[in-house]
Parts: sequence; structure tokens; C-alpha cells
Amino acid sequence: MGAAENIPEVLLKLEQVEAQTGMKKSYIYREMEKGTFPPRHKVGGGTRWYQSDIQRWIRARRSAPQWTPEDVGQPAANCDSSGA
Repeated sequence: MGAAENIPEVLLKLEQVEAQTGMKKSYIYREMEKGTFPPRHKVGGGTRWYQSDIQRWIRARRSAPQWTPEDVGQPAANCDSSGA
């Protein structure tokens, strides 16, 4: 077993997830439903998230292409331009 396998996983409460991501509860749950946010885990009577999952999600968002002023007037890559 490697040393990393001996490190216990840190579990975060919703309030901690909100603080680390800067996102509100409604956004977190909406993104979970879409499959774009780390899943929650039931622990006892509460809900928790793995801190490592949240940190990976934050890093992935930081590495995503950022909006720039040059993007104004350009269609979004994932939007349907048919108007439907």
C-alpha cells in the first residue's frame, strides 16, 4: 500500500462545499442533477461530499476556457442557434 492510500478522505458538509466553491445550495443541487457537480454521499443522517472531488471540480472549472470581451455577439459553443 502506498502512503496516499493511508490518508483518510475528508468529508465536507454542504456549508463547507458552499464556502469552498462560492456556490449556493440551489446551484449545487441543480448541477448535481445535470451530472456536472460531484455526487453527494449519505453519511449517517447527513449528506457529505469528498473534499478531493470538490477540489478537482474547482480545478476543472479554472482550466476551462474563460469568457472574454471578444466573445460578445458570438454564439455559445453549446447553444442551439435554431431558436428552438
